[in-house]
Amino acid sequence: MASAAAVRPGGYGPPLEITDLPAPPSPLTTRRILAIIGPSVIALGGTIGSGEWLIGPSLFVKWGLALLWITSVSAVLQTFLNIEFARYTLYTGEPVTVGYMRLAPGGWFWGTLYSVVGFLERGLPGWAFAAATALGAFFLSRIPGDADRSFVLTLGYFTFLLCVVLVSFGRRIERTLEWANWIMMLVVIGGLFILDLFLVPARVWGEGLIGFVRFGYVPAGVEVLLLGALVGYSAYGGFGNNAISNWYRDKGFGMGETVGYIPAAVGGARVKVSPAGKAPDATPGNLASWRTWFRLMLIDQWWVFFLGAMLGMYLPGILYRGLVPLGTDLPRWGVASFIGEKIGAGIWGIYLAAFFGFWILFSTQLSNVDLVARQVTDMLWSRLEGVRRWAKEDIRRVYYVLLVIFVVWGAFFIGFRFPLFLVALSANMANFTMALSAVLTIILNRKFLPREFRPSVWRELALGANVLFFGFFFVFFVINLPVILRR
Repeated sequence: MASAAAVRPGGYGPPLEITDLPAPPSPLTTRRILAIIGPSVIALGGTIGSGEWLIGPSLFVKWGLALLWITSVSAVLQTFLNIEFARYTLYTGEPVTVGYMRLAPGGWFWGTLYSVVGFLERGLPGWAFAAATALGAFFLSRIPGDADRSFVLTLGYFTFLLCVVLVSFGRRIERTLEWANWIMMLVVIGGLFILDLFLVPARVWGEGLIGFVRFGYVPAGVEVLLLGALVGYSAYGGFGNNAISNWYRDKGFGMGETVGYIPAAVGGARVKVSPAGKAPDATPGNLASWRTWFRLMLIDQWWVFFLGAMLGMYLPGILYRGLVPLGTDLPRWGVASFIGEKIGAGIWGIYLAAFFGFWILFSTQLSNVDLVARQVTDMLWSRLEGVRRWAKEDIRRVYYVLLVIFVVWGAFFIGFRFPLFLVALSANMANFTMALSAVLTIILNRKFLPREFRPSVWRELALGANVLFFGFFFVFFVINLPVILRR
């Protein structure tokens, strides 16, 4: 064991204490792997959400499944981005957004920027509004319309409060989210597969598979806002990707086991969370443990996050494309339950579509409510001693105050435009977050990780591709923003 006094310089943050990397689970049986993976399941709950049930269908029924190539590119690039976020966390135990605060010009700049971006990107609650329209279809036995606005808004406020209740119970919040999303994702993916099997023609299944490789296809006249949104919210997108590193920390991956986690308000014991991370030396034992931890993270990312992201866009996409005539414009309010009328079986079709629409969008809402409060909490905790003193070293006080602030913020904007517009606006902001985070992650891992733990050049090139791809669509969105806002 290295001396507790040994430290590594921390740039614009406190130094990193040098200590050994915790041993990974051994041997790596299937049961142990299933027990340790999980952060990608939480992300998957957000992944199969607004992009897949709102934005994707709106584009696919209008322009066809050839646009699925965007999901292919976005999902691959985001998976590489997640891996490099997690690399920093496995090595230091710090979430990647806390790591950015170690870079010039310092913590105040990056902490403020990412907090503002998080509230703007995930605090425009189109997903909550859309989940409420799906829930409203249950009570109304039809697709909600303009006249039902007040009723839908009330349901939106209710679903916000339900999220707060859910993340208040359990030993650690990460584990509560993990279990909730495992259940929701198994029900949603399994149910959609069965629906597709019975309702979608074989030619549409094939059209979707071909669409994944129709690289570069962009139909003339496609709406800029929705196209950029498909880029941003295929897979997870933006501030959500950054939060995966927070969940790896709380799950105890690598050095995350040494720094603590955020416990729940009810059922969770007070946990001392270190404001600074720790780091291992490149000893043979640490390198052996590192390879196993990294392998587990790769399994989590490629087999859960990436595969789930592809299925999450494909299964709803072919359902809509198989049942809705090509060229259809989906309704402004009823996208979340529109497919119910096409499923058939009378009122039961509406109920079935509302069921899937609600759970898909509510899982996104649950993840989003947590990830903003979580990341801002970790950034404040890492740099402001006054915050830690006020909280009496109980990080839950900071987390739940921020959770309430986020819910109030979202409730204020929940009726600000139609659900699809809000989701699309948030998704285009996500393109900015991913492009910026890719640049900062290259710098961060080069600056603080020893050569033995750094990514290879080809992985850094994958991050460069993130900058080009997501940055291009964000700039395209900004150029066209005056036209978008006039509509």
